Amino acid sequence: MKRQFMYQVYEGTARQVGQEQARRLKKAWPQAANFFGSPFEGKKERLAEAEDLLGMTARWCPGLNEEIEGFASELGVSPESVVWYTATIPRSSNCSQFAVLPDRSSTGGVLCARSYEWSLEDELTLKTARVAGAYAHTGFSVFTFGRLDGLNEKGLWVSMTAGNPGPNMPQTRGFRFWALVRAILDRAATVDEAVRIASSFPLAFEVILLVAEPGGKAAIIEKGPDYQAVRTEEKGVVFSTNHLALPGTRDRQPAVMDHSLRRTKYLERVLAEGSLSLADVERILSSPFPDGLVARFYSEYFGTLWSSYADLSSGVLRVCFGPPDAPGRSYREFSPRDPVGSTAFEAELPDVKAPEGTWITVPRPADP
Repeated sequence: MKRQFMYQVYEGTARQVGQEQARRLKKAWPQAANFFGSPFEGKKERLAEAEDLLGMTARWCPGLNEEIEGFASELGVSPESVVWYTATIPRSSNCSQFAVLPDRSSTGGVLCARSYEWSLEDELTLKTARVAGAYAHTGFSVFTFGRLDGLNEKGLWVSMTAGNPGPNMPQTRGFRFWALVRAILDRAATVDEAVRIASSFPLAFEVILLVAEPGGKAAIIEKGPDYQAVRTEEKGVVFSTNHLALPGTRDRQPAVMDHSLRRTKYLERVLAEGSLSLADVERILSSPFPDGLVARFYSEYFGTLWSSYADLSSGVLRVCFGPPDAPGRSYREFSPRDPVGSTAFEAELPDVKAPEGTWITVPRPADP
């Protein structure tokens, strides 16, 4: 089945960007305006927490309240009613990500890539935001204001995989991962700055972040409500799928999903192949599951919606909408410098049933 992806570029003060997002929403998807301007799942009781919700956002995501205020004013609703403040989701994503550092890269730069797997319920919107007082960035949106991944004007890459892909997410007080990804894109120019932002950020999620900078450093951050582990590298490769792997966190998961372990073994094998080029990155992203990353199980929340990669020295994000192994599918270039406007792209997203055994859990392998 065909689905439409959108690419939208905004520029201005936070309030102006919020207003313009609402205007485009009303024009393109008028039926969706009520969803984005209402508490998630109609949970109006959460409005009693308005002062606290706005206060947390002001502290941990500076400038975002102003963007949401502009959005709300254009929709004619109160800011605290906007879905961002009360949003939660029933499942987390099943993604993969990796970085190739300069000593292993044929370009001499840092190569980062991610494969994003989820369902057809996604927003399917790539945004570039140039908001006054924040770094410009390009990344996919969730609940309009959050980000699933991205590349900012400093060349900082951020992407994520779920550390505990399943329906039982933490209910502690804090944000979902998309707020943290947005905060890092807005405020961090280096890996060290990204790690500092993550370290104190209150998170109600179990996430694995990949952050990398053009200077030749990358980090995997495994973070939950009450833990964080970081692996920083300046040589070699780093990667993650959907289970915790760092000392100090891996013991929290005695069993892991078989599909996550399969993708980890695939990345271990293909990333050990010597000097890696941009063509190699595309090849790695295009290999189908169960012996690769591409999946088409959208009804089961495990379908490739997009693949993306970047040589961080270029400042350009390359995105393939839909499964990259489909005939004729190609990568398009986007940048935080793109002109203001809106463009639509179509992609075929065929939904099939996952093979038997995809969803089983297996004992965690012993440490090598």
